[in-house]
Amino acid sequence: MYWEQLTTKSFQEKVLNRINTAILPTGSVEAHGMHCPLGTDNIAPIQFVAKLEEQYQDRVIVLPPVPYGHTWDLRVWPGTISVSNRALSQYVAEVGVNLSRWGMRNIVVMNGHGGNVGALQEAMEPMAEAGMRAVLVNWWLDYSKDILHITEGQGHAGEDETSVMLAMAGSWVNMPDASFNPYTPKFRVKAEGIQDKALRHATTGDGRLGTRDKGERIIEVVVQRLSEMLENLWADNLFTEAR
Repeated sequence: MYWEQLTTKSFQEKVLNRINTAILPTGSVEAHGMHCPLGTDNIAPIQFVAKLEEQYQDRVIVLPPVPYGHTWDLRVWPGTISVSNRALSQYVAEVGVNLSRWGMRNIVVMNGHGGNVGALQEAMEPMAEAGMRAVLVNWWLDYSKDILHITEGQGHAGEDETSVMLAMAGSWVNMPDASFNPYTPKFRVKAEGIQDKALRHATTGDGRLGTRDKGERIIEVVVQRLSEMLENLWADNLFTEAR
């Protein structure tokens, strides 16, 4: 079910005391190479969540997405919209805490943008203090090992993300504009004027290697892992124990 599609009456009948898990997609509006849409980081989590909703219609409720994120490094590229970490963290935290009023015990933040990670981790703490269990999923990071069985590499508008966009929104991708960034920083660094190498053409990795077939395979494995995560969450199976 989708939160915004319900009336107050149907929410009371279908959700209260019946569903305790909400999923919140988060992303950004930013340059993704010269070939992928500005909404790439929203398209991916929204579509992953849609597949979960099809699978667990009676167990999860999907929240309207938070479409703007913290993307300081890409702010120089046309079309990018960046908000501060503080604003994003507080906004998401307040949304999450409000869910507890309506019986949500679990919130899964389905994130599509790397620049959001710090703010979202901070936002999880007030949710936990409100008695909720907050889960943060960064699909390209958390399932990187699986993805690298499919692609040669990963990157911002790189092979993996381009492939996923070709599978999800192929008509919005212009592959002739895909490019390769040969530069990799030796350590974590922020400085004005280094974007031409750190994010050459608003890319890291090699977007030219993306294919729809690879994207479909990535989507399949990510949805499988997300399903396993939900099943473990509901079973209170949160830890792996070393032996």
